Amino acid sequence: MFRTPRANMLVAMLYGMTMAGGGLAACGQGDGSPTVSGGSTPLGTARLVLFDNFEYDIDRSATDAEQQFRAHGWTDAKAINSHFGRGSGYLYTRYDDARHSRVLVMESMPSTAPNPEDGFPYRQTDYWVKYGAEDAPLTTVPADVWFQFWIFATPESRFHRSKFIYPCRGPYPCTTERFAWLFGWHQLCGPEGNVRQAQEGEWFWTVRAPLANNQAVPEWDHDKLYQNLSCAPMQRETWYQVRIHVDTSGPQGAYEMWRRPAGQSTWTKLAEWIGGVTPNFVWPIPEAERVGNRVLAMPTTVNEEDSIVYLDDFAMATGDTAFPADQ
Repeated sequence: MFRTPRANMLVAMLYGMTMAGGGLAACGQGDGSPTVSGGSTPLGTARLVLFDNFEYDIDRSATDAEQQFRAHGWTDAKAINSHFGRGSGYLYTRYDDARHSRVLVMESMPSTAPNPEDGFPYRQTDYWVKYGAEDAPLTTVPADVWFQFWIFATPESRFHRSKFIYPCRGPYPCTTERFAWLFGWHQLCGPEGNVRQAQEGEWFWTVRAPLANNQAVPEWDHDKLYQNLSCAPMQRETWYQVRIHVDTSGPQGAYEMWRRPAGQSTWTKLAEWIGGVTPNFVWPIPEAERVGNRVLAMPTTVNEEDSIVYLDDFAMATGDTAFPADQ
């Protein structure tokens, strides 16, 4: 349900909070109903790491957008309207009539970016809001982590393959040996030989994980984890709530993703990749890499197509039971 207007919720008041409530069934096939089972975090043990409902003012014409982000739990922000003054993208807030609240606007403008060098095929943005830092503890972004957020794309938006949630164990740009996974959107869904192409304005979610091995596809594509339960695309002009779970804390990695359109109470599970469980799939995690990440940035590099995406109620937690009640 969409929320009614409410007072600003400061991130500092939410850190370390334990929230009671139902969680999604993790590491199991099918749609998520409000139960706790399988790999889901037991009630009362999960911790909310970061929450932002973006109930503050950042103007598109600002020059210091990072100040408000820092005041609400983030480390820094790079955008045209921040102290960086570049990045081919804007980060600002606005009131949304459907949400009855302010939302974050991520305005990606790769069409204005410099022409690519070294044979790279796409122009891309380089802007972000960041949590953590390159020298922060490896536990800053947990190894077993859950995210939840509302997302909406405007009618003029177009999509290509791009990053969205981009954690790293070291400094950016995050080379292959320093990231365990990244979550983004893509114009394709499905395995080689049975690929679905997104229509204009649609997109699919995907994870790239360098150590993952989908043995059912060619080697060059083995680390791309598409929506293997359903290739239902995301549509423009629709608010969706999205929930993802990535676990690299044990011998085998796992990735799961659910969504539900505004007004629906039932979650639909679109992706499930469990190392050693999902057929023809392993994701071995070396013991030394069963740690979290120092830093997280989003959206970072958006390729080729311009888009305007709204984000609301962004949460990161150690378990799904820690998420705030739906607003």
